[in-house]
Amino acid sequence: MPTPATPFSFSTATRPAKGEVLIVPLAADPPPAMQLLRRVDQECGGAVGNLVRVAGVGAEAGQMQHTAGTAGYRRVLLVSLGPAAGITAALLRRIAGSVGDWLLQQGVERAALWIDGLVKTQVERPVAAWADGMVLGGFRFNRHKSAAPAVGRCRIGLAAGEAARKVGRAERVSEAVALAQSVNYARSLCHEPGNIIQPSSLAKEARRLAREWKLKCTVFGPADLKKMKMGGLIAVGQGAADKPCLIRLDYRGAPRSRQSTALIGKAVTFDTGGYSLKPKDGLESMKFDKCGGMAVLGIMHAAAALKLRCNLTALVPAAENAVSGEAYRPGDIITMMSGKTVEIISADAEGRLILADALTYAQKHCKPTRMINFATLTGGVVISLGRAAAGLMGNNDELAADLEESGRRSGERLWRLPLWDEYRDLIRGNDSDIRNSATRREAHAIVGGMFLKEFVDASTPWAHLDIAGTAINESKTAATGYGVRLIVDYLRRHVEGRR
Repeated sequence: MPTPATPFSFSTATRPAKGEVLIVPLAADPPPAMQLLRRVDQECGGAVGNLVRVAGVGAEAGQMQHTAGTAGYRRVLLVSLGPAAGITAALLRRIAGSVGDWLLQQGVERAALWIDGLVKTQVERPVAAWADGMVLGGFRFNRHKSAAPAVGRCRIGLAAGEAARKVGRAERVSEAVALAQSVNYARSLCHEPGNIIQPSSLAKEARRLAREWKLKCTVFGPADLKKMKMGGLIAVGQGAADKPCLIRLDYRGAPRSRQSTALIGKAVTFDTGGYSLKPKDGLESMKFDKCGGMAVLGIMHAAAALKLRCNLTALVPAAENAVSGEAYRPGDIITMMSGKTVEIISADAEGRLILADALTYAQKHCKPTRMINFATLTGGVVISLGRAAAGLMGNNDELAADLEESGRRSGERLWRLPLWDEYRDLIRGNDSDIRNSATRREAHAIVGGMFLKEFVDASTPWAHLDIAGTAINESKTAATGYGVRLIVDYLRRHVEGRR
């Protein structure tokens, strides 16, 4: 399953670039300076100035106006960025995605982006944010359509006045495109249904990814899991015909460094809820219960593509939570890799079981400097935070603060929830050490974090990201690739030391 092709490619040379369409993003308030308009009018025969004089830039962010062009452009597209004070990287990405849709609908094959209006904003690396948004907005999952609509290809050149050219050269647009393609890779994996991606086929894809990007890949099958006494992962996947596995990928971008980051992602390839059966409404969206693991694969893709100077170990416990005569049951008591015993209160609280064994493996066999896990773990986090932010829990204030900062910078926001000792009573076992779910529905997202905390040594900085609300859109029909841009920003700033 190679990286899906993006409809957009970018020329990083900031020189006047002719094309079918000249795209001109401008802030609406305050109105663009006459000097700025004169510069762009030299490119298009005065078309932008005429539009602004007649209709203004457009008060609403994302508003588009187009007119016939001259001086080498058939059309000029004026795009409002809204009030200057409200322009953010997230807004630029959203507007760029809409512009990309318009270009594809119009069948445009070559366009030029006038970047002077972008570099006038207060956004850090605005041209890169724009490119990021266009590539993300161009994502289409048509792999299983027998008559998939043809997707056009559009090459975007950068056009700029003399002052903006220097800024544009420093923008690393090619890196933004590579990162967005890694996000789209994760999204495409998320969209694959349960009859296509199962634990064994996901392991095959991990091996393909490793060959493409020269990663080291190890897959631990059922016999290996039994030998390592991974009772949680075995229990969750034992009811399915395609048995569970643990996928490990290693990336060594800083071979002389002793620091390493372990990334652990839940990959339940389809979740019926087991014997704690889920309701039928929305059950088809349970193919998205592997989004945490797919985000981790996307991060590994990005790290290799961007040649990040850091060391990463990815662990993806993969299982299908099925109903059969072999499936685990509520009331069962299982022994985890750590030796702790867990009473099963809900067979639908399965993600924490496979993550717990992976966390134990990471500490025992990888000795990471820090651990970050990703999971569509609880519906409770959606009730708490909606879809505006993922839940962040952990045992280290510095790691949590750094991740929150990267969340703000990347637009993939986090909100920290507490893991106070008082919550442990909710998972205290009767006939076992702990139970996998509370018997009453309170602090639901936190209970998931408290369970995982039981398997983490306090000396190892650890963060748990519950991405159930952010991994897919509100209608539960599209994956977002949440986590890839967040962690790449974190790795660049706090592991590589690039500010």
